Amino acid sequence: MGTYLGIDISSDFIHIACEDNTTWVFTKVENELKAIDDWISSMPEDIHVIFEYTGTYSHRLAYGLSLRERTFSMITPSQSKGFAASLKNKAKTDAQDAKVLALYGSKMQPEPTILTDESLHQKKQIYKHYNDLIAQKQALNNKIHALSFDPRAAKKVVDSLEVLDKVYQQQIEDFQEQLFDLNDDEFKQLKDKLMQITGIGPKAATGIIIQTNGLKNFHSAKALAAFLGLVPTTKQSGTSLKSRGRLVNTACKQLRSILFCAAQSAAKFNLDCKELYTRLLAKGKSKKAAKMAVAHKLIRQAFAIVKNNAVFQNDFQASKIALAK
Repeated sequence: MGTYLGIDISSDFIHIACEDNTTWVFTKVENELKAIDDWISSMPEDIHVIFEYTGTYSHRLAYGLSLRERTFSMITPSQSKGFAASLKNKAKTDAQDAKVLALYGSKMQPEPTILTDESLHQKKQIYKHYNDLIAQKQALNNKIHALSFDPRAAKKVVDSLEVLDKVYQQQIEDFQEQLFDLNDDEFKQLKDKLMQITGIGPKAATGIIIQTNGLKNFHSAKALAAFLGLVPTTKQSGTSLKSRGRLVNTACKQLRSILFCAAQSAAKFNLDCKELYTRLLAKGKSKKAAKMAVAHKLIRQAFAIVKNNAVFQNDFQASKIALAK
């Protein structure tokens, strides 16, 4: 087992903590590609780097480590926060945070992260921008609708909004063409495989592939469902205190919404999902809760189909056997 090294990332610097025998060594490097690459080049090969995903700030470090084929694990802030709380540290500095991440690596030994390949990385950005455009166009349409009730609305403002609406529509169509008409062989094969599943259409299949890096970083359907926010939390204390579980907040809310829509179709035509939906309603679950459970089931089916390189069969008993593997 190599040495675990923790890194706390900010916009200007990466703060590094490494234990040398019983002494902690702290350094910092500019958060610039050249400075990061120079530091990685001088780093021993058996180092396992641990750092939090911090949005765009962590992209340079992840890219540099991947380019040099160095082992790293990119964890979520919630993972490190829980671990840090258990240490009961009073001080909170960049160096201290880096030390906590190094200790997390040593104790938890997380799986290495596989960086999204270039093709999927580009598609992920297009996917996010496409959804942002849709949200922005909807906000624009709301403004136009509101002004339509004002007999004295300024014509120049209305004309400007209508021009912007046409621009947004054109942009959405352009990005939609790039997003859903893909030539990449691996991406297309995965998409076609997922679309075998009754209920999963082009948007859901594309979203699953892009948000999960083609399922490469997931070793269980449970972990995949948790990442997508399809696993409710459990709150219970003794036998007297219980509260209704809520879905975990994730960065995949748009995909979760798409999967919820897919679940509405799957609850009617996907036999395995239909059985689950009917059973949950009979137990008194709300339609919303039952459909979210169906979305969870769809993700488990997707995992089984991709990981087992299987062909989807819309048969309840066959599906149970496949998911049990």
